Amino acid sequence: MSYLPITIAAYLLNSIAVTIDKFLLNKSIPNPLSYVLYISLFSLLMLLGLPFAHMPTGFVFILASLSTFLWTIGAYLMFAAIKNEAVSRVVPTIGTLIPLILFAHAAIFSTISQTQILAVGILVLGLVFLTFSSLHLKGVKLEVLSALFFAISYLVLREAYLKENFLTVLVYSRFILIPLVAGIFFIPKAPKVKVGPLFIFGQAAGGASQLLLTYAISLASPALINSLQGIQYIFLFFFSMWVFKEKFSIFNMLGKILGIGLIGLGIYLLAF
Repeated sequence: MSYLPITIAAYLLNSIAVTIDKFLLNKSIPNPLSYVLYISLFSLLMLLGLPFAHMPTGFVFILASLSTFLWTIGAYLMFAAIKNEAVSRVVPTIGTLIPLILFAHAAIFSTISQTQILAVGILVLGLVFLTFSSLHLKGVKLEVLSALFFAISYLVLREAYLKENFLTVLVYSRFILIPLVAGIFFIPKAPKVKVGPLFIFGQAAGGASQLLLTYAISLASPALINSLQGIQYIFLFFFSMWVFKEKFSIFNMLGKILGIGLIGLGIYLLAF
């Protein structure tokens, strides 16, 4: 099965989730831990697949659990950054850094072909052009750390998928979240989020996106999957104009058009 349509669908759903978060948060978040707790709660729904998965080896279980643990730390750091900065700046910054880190890893360890390296390079360049107006060198400590944890989690997850089937890794990677989710119910002063239909829909879209993304990583290199993240920002670009009526200068618009063109070229190289 090709990873391309799965990855594109994943980033479409994630762009919907990010747009809803931006709408609900109004560029701020009361407590980063609150969103992490509820994301983890939704993730535990994957345990419903337990009857259809078999017991993995101890090593695979450790890899799957470590991947989820690292991803959760990355998510916490991302929301901590969003608490102090605009969503429109933090998300593109992290989204650009992750494929750069994975691209460097793939180039060093030769985990992808020369043609794929060229395609990934073009995709990352397109991603930079799409997001350059949101990137800042100041105050990016949390974003860099978040991207690093996300990138490492994807690499560890890929190793788990190379040793076991998708469903088994997916299901058994969620057990580590049980102590964290228990905090929602058993810690008296645990941070709470007002849960409404829009919040639930956004979390469902985000959860479906993560599910598709992890499946895509089971099919191909994390560097390839994350280099396609620019597709998400194409969707966000149109959502921003449609939902938030954002306006862009001619300079920014030209950069985004160039970025879209480069991403199209990169996808073409990967597809053919």
